[in-house]
Amino acid sequence: MAQLQHRIDEMTDDSGFLGLVDPHAYTSFVGEDWTLEMLFERFESEIRQQTMLLWGTGGEEQWRIDISNSPVDPRLPVIRQITGPITVTRGELIVVNLETVTMAAQYAESAVDDDKDIYGSGIELPNGDYICTVSQLTDPEEDRTHEGPDFHLQLIAGRTSPWSGVAWSEL
Repeated sequence: MAQLQHRIDEMTDDSGFLGLVDPHAYTSFVGEDWTLEMLFERFESEIRQQTMLLWGTGGEEQWRIDISNSPVDPRLPVIRQITGPITVTRGELIVVNLETVTMAAQYAESAVDDDKDIYGSGIELPNGDYICTVSQLTDPEEDRTHEGPDFHLQLIAGRTSPWSGVAWSEL
């Protein structure tokens, strides 16, 4: 795979969750009257099918996110890190916030990639299985210690064990 370097300068997060989704395989619509329990059941199903990874951020912020096939810069502090699988089916993954995912869950005419042009969150990749290492590099409850990204997502071709649910979440 060619060098992958992508930066999202400001991803709004008003709910404390970010995710990575294959917009062509992820089943977004749940129903107009979904409940949080129904939504998280959907997330867990999609995570098991490797169409989505979703994680808690620890706060509601404007996040700077780097996506690369290189490891996180060793000079940056890693607050927490987790690795999970995701599959690309039609050449693209999207970084999403929970607000975009819930709109797509509630309205059949909405899609998880509706905001990709606003945030610059679309990532072109060859089809296949990927290992995604999510590294959180800032703690929203502490003062910022560097000028780098808040999150680093490393995507490399391969397989790993699926997550059982939403990472870093109490829900």
